Amino acid sequence: MNKLNTTFFTQLYYPDTTTTAIIMSDLAENLSSWGFDVKVICAQPTYLIKQVRPKCEVNNGVYIRRVRSFLFDKNKSLGRLLNSTSCFISMFLEAIRMGQKDLIILNTNPAMLPLLGLIGFFFNSQKYVVLIHDLWPELPAHTGLIKKNGLLYKLIDLLNSLSLKYASGIVVLSDSMKKVVLQKVPGSGHKIHVIHNWADNTRIYPVAKEKNKLLDDFRLHGKKVVMYSGNLGRYQPLEVMIHAAGHLQNRNDIIFLFVGDGAKKKKLQEMVKNKGLENVKFFPFQPMGRLAESLSMADVSLMGIMPENEGVIMPSKLYGLLSVGKPIVCVSDQKSEVVSILKMAGAGVHASIYDPENLASIIKSIIDEPLQAQKMGENGREYFLKYFERKIITMQWKEVLESIIRQREDSKENSPATARIQIPMAEVRPNEII
Repeated sequence: MNKLNTTFFTQLYYPDTTTTAIIMSDLAENLSSWGFDVKVICAQPTYLIKQVRPKCEVNNGVYIRRVRSFLFDKNKSLGRLLNSTSCFISMFLEAIRMGQKDLIILNTNPAMLPLLGLIGFFFNSQKYVVLIHDLWPELPAHTGLIKKNGLLYKLIDLLNSLSLKYASGIVVLSDSMKKVVLQKVPGSGHKIHVIHNWADNTRIYPVAKEKNKLLDDFRLHGKKVVMYSGNLGRYQPLEVMIHAAGHLQNRNDIIFLFVGDGAKKKKLQEMVKNKGLENVKFFPFQPMGRLAESLSMADVSLMGIMPENEGVIMPSKLYGLLSVGKPIVCVSDQKSEVVSILKMAGAGVHASIYDPENLASIIKSIIDEPLQAQKMGENGREYFLKYFERKIITMQWKEVLESIIRQREDSKENSPATARIQIPMAEVRPNEII
């Protein structure tokens, strides 16, 4: 088989350590190791690592080309908008210089990046795949950043729907997300592939309490740790977790940790101050080399998804939490896909975003029943290794991309060069879990 040529367009990539950057780096590097000729067009690091990298370099077999973009504070709406817009413009200039040789993979960071595929399709019959990490315009509309069904909302929805319609393949992160995409693009089910994100077992793994140096560094030995780790952003139901901490103030052995940063951090810190809570602490993101220690500090891991965002996003922190083998409480709608996965795995439970007292009761019951908590953690770890480990999921990507590339070559042999053919695809996805 000839070299499989692919080019990824993504704002976030190595050496950034956000989830998107890690996922895209893992995927590109694994594909390269399996014989793909992989190129990545990305921006300079803008999130957790801010350093100027070479414009062009090769890392782990992947050719990286970095475009210019603004580097404003991503936690401010204007800063994030300017960063994304400038990145899109620079990537557009790169895309128009490309030929047809490569299959293009575009993710939704920046949100309008799939539009590059649509433009390439109409002007150059370019084949492209869209990876949807989150759905626009639904996501910003749910937080009030744009008006639902307003003019801007309808314009973004139209452009994104067209970008999906003419894609050779669409990759979504959950079954619920697939349902939303099918509403946007009816009849596209044959080319939608449900491929979850993942965690890397060599980076994120259980660390025993007695060997966890972070507990010493943070002086947390002897405490039962309830932890939320990740983006403290607009899309997470974090307030109910603070209120739950208020219901557990009388438990001197329990402490709530919020590890990370984001747009809501100051608001949460003000809530803690106003309530006089002494059982809540905030710590910064930990380096990748200490992420296993950080996640393993928890006796109970918290995560959440707002009900209106079901099918719009899929929290990637799920896979890391499963990997370290700790019981998980998902604050969400009861019908959330995350809750279904936790129930199937026997790794966690659901809590309502509207009932902090109930959340506090659930946390207390898990902490006070250590054998049950241990079993939940073991179940989660086992389920992760079976379904969500890096190599398992990236292999699904390999199969999907190989199929699209093969069918693209077949269409060239059997059709005029100018023909635009929407290729039917067989769905490749992990074992049914819901």
